Amino acid sequence: MAYEIGLSTPEVPNRGFPLWVCSVVFVIVAGMFVMTRLAVRFHYRGLGTDDWMILASLIGSIILSVTQCMAVHHGYGKHSRDLSEHDREIALKWIFVAQVMYKVVITINKTSFLCLYLRIFIQPVFRWLCFAGIAFLNCWGLGYILVTIFQCRPIAYFWDKSIANPNCVDTKAQWLSYAIINIVCDALILIMPLYPISQLRLPRAKRFGLAGIIALGAFVCVISIIRTTTLAESANNQAKDATSGPIPAVIWSVVEANTGIICACLPVFKQPLQYVFPNLFSSQESPDPTDKKGARPTRSVVATDPFRRGVYSASGWWHHMSSHGLDVFHVGGREKPPLGITQITDVHVTYQDDTRSDASWRPMRGYSRMEK
Repeated sequence: MAYEIGLSTPEVPNRGFPLWVCSVVFVIVAGMFVMTRLAVRFHYRGLGTDDWMILASLIGSIILSVTQCMAVHHGYGKHSRDLSEHDREIALKWIFVAQVMYKVVITINKTSFLCLYLRIFIQPVFRWLCFAGIAFLNCWGLGYILVTIFQCRPIAYFWDKSIANPNCVDTKAQWLSYAIINIVCDALILIMPLYPISQLRLPRAKRFGLAGIIALGAFVCVISIIRTTTLAESANNQAKDATSGPIPAVIWSVVEANTGIICACLPVFKQPLQYVFPNLFSSQESPDPTDKKGARPTRSVVATDPFRRGVYSASGWWHHMSSHGLDVFHVGGREKPPLGITQITDVHVTYQDDTRSDASWRPMRGYSRMEK
């Protein structure tokens, strides 16, 4: 048989084409973001756990897209009455796998966000929150994956409606409960880094740039809410027409899964965006700043590395270590130095390299001028 992409005909209406298009387009875009992220990370000296997690999420999303396209190929999107029993069963088998893969992708994607936070921030309480969040997400994801697999007993009743005396969970309750927890998790993951970031005294332009990156992450919450609004109707329609009724919810599911992957990659794109929007992201300043009286300032600085774990502190002159992808932000003010000898001091900053299996420490040399 010829490959079907869900196009309607005057005789046989079909809602599968939008699903096929979204499945193909969104996974390609998500793949481009992930590959660019990995290239940027590799350029800045190594991949971390969060990068491997987002790659696993992309692989799951590819499987999700393949299953949905195969379901459309076998008639998913047409009314059940327009399908043969054989095609209907095959289409529903593919959708069954797609439901499982959707939850796998969502779980891994959220976990990758928290792994990224662990790589950036070192505050003990915040890190414990991240570990607790990872544990909850995996328990929640595994629980709903099992509920999805065993939503009917026997399992085959999902695609074979001729089986007598089935025992199935309430589809609407299952979908809505998962969606509500999903939205809450998205919101919590979005606001978690706001407090540690607020401790940095950033210039207004950098705040707007950082807020813009965080706001783009909120787009996942919006998609999840839109998807939730389609669930009740789709669940009711599935009971009436299993191959055509749930199409809106299925489309928004694939959009949500891939949008989450894209948003998980956005924080890593700060370095490339710095070249496009230098006023928002650039950390460059005058190499020889002075106050009105000609005195050189002393400053406290906090260095944050989006490509490595940790926040690094030092006192002295502002410096920018672009070769390591390290940005330095001011957190102190100006003060006139005392009269006397100015001592030049090399400041050594160390970090833990997550890419090393032995968790050894490597020194990274920075330069700062200390006034004494």
